[in-house]
Amino acid sequence: MGPNHPLSLVEWTTRNAIRLAGGLDAPLDHLAMLRDLVGDTRVVAFGENSHQISEFGLLRERMLRFLVLECGFTVYAVEFGAASGRQVDAWLHGSDTDLDTLLRPHPVAYPGQSSEGRDTLRWLRSHNAVAQHPVRFAGLDVPAAGGSLTPVLEPVAAYLAAVDPRAERYARTAMELAEPLSGGSGFASAHARLTVGPEAQDRLSATLGRLLNRITVMREICVQRGGQPAYERALSDVWAAWRTDQMQRATSEMLDGAPDSADLAARDRYMADSLLELLDRSAPGTRIVLAAHNVHIQRTPNHEGAPLPRIPMGHALARELGGDYVSVALTSSGGRTVRNVPDPSHHGGMRQSAVDAPQATHSSVEALFAGVPEAPALVDTRALRAHARRHGLPEPTHMRMDDGFLPVPALDAFDAVVNVPRTTLTAGVDEG
Repeated sequence: MGPNHPLSLVEWTTRNAIRLAGGLDAPLDHLAMLRDLVGDTRVVAFGENSHQISEFGLLRERMLRFLVLECGFTVYAVEFGAASGRQVDAWLHGSDTDLDTLLRPHPVAYPGQSSEGRDTLRWLRSHNAVAQHPVRFAGLDVPAAGGSLTPVLEPVAAYLAAVDPRAERYARTAMELAEPLSGGSGFASAHARLTVGPEAQDRLSATLGRLLNRITVMREICVQRGGQPAYERALSDVWAAWRTDQMQRATSEMLDGAPDSADLAARDRYMADSLLELLDRSAPGTRIVLAAHNVHIQRTPNHEGAPLPRIPMGHALARELGGDYVSVALTSSGGRTVRNVPDPSHHGGMRQSAVDAPQATHSSVEALFAGVPEAPALVDTRALRAHARRHGLPEPTHMRMDDGFLPVPALDAFDAVVNVPRTTLTAGVDEG
């Protein structure tokens, strides 16, 4: 193209996208371009437009292997309960606990819980058995995908029984108050909250507030009696309980037709804080691979009033870490995907079904890959954005999530996008 006829964004993508051909057994040097994309970054996030896609799990493992073996990354952080993640980390380092028991069946296959995610964990365990620098596992998320406070309040109650016995009652009372509101996910709990009055919810919130106050004001005594690491774990778990309660309330309001995107960010705030605290506690030079949904890792905030978190985890990380955070979205332009429909009768709070992926809309980032139908392809959105703005070309304004499209300024929201031509569903999703 001449200077008066710049490449369209589709043409630029076709010419510059890096093909990611090959499976897990393909030579890792096929991924050498990741070294340039990542540079000296401390945190690299890999996303997905749905949690139940087999190809995303396989691609993420392949890129994880490259970053571990070739670039020295030593932490795998996942959209998975922080308290439960400690047991998974112990398994990676040789614990003989059954992996399936640790992960437990769940109505939504988050990273690490799908069959592909389990294979990744098995590879990490075998890698750790001989590695000079073993890889740690870190869960960043609220407990049970926001469905229950018990996974964090039980260890808090046991901790307080040892270091501050009079405060144990706050954790026990909060568990009793939260139990009728529990479910298989945050959506299930949000549905349950629609059936109870505000008094029960306010009592739970007030009890959690007292628990949070108690563990913070008693910090010095707790540390003296139980040590700093145990205190930090307990404090993180109390924050997880508090954020989960706020997330459930906000999700319930959304289901009732009154979303508040600021309150919906309670979960993302906890995940961001978990990762930043992990960096602070880790040795210099620690580098983290992060796996989570695209909507969590995006660098940009969402519009006020949208049914999405106002401040995603990725935006908080980008503001704090700057160039030390690289966000890579995974999406697709065809094949099969999942449709999620809220359903109060379902254990997970939403019913899932397998559907054909919708055709890419003209305004979507997926449409840019029309000229790359033969293999997964990666485009550096920073370079594409520079081309678009240098020539005043219209940029994509939407990105696919499950079987629909969300308003996302993709070239600002992510540092790179990987598009898979056709996807298949991971085991466990009903194709009927």
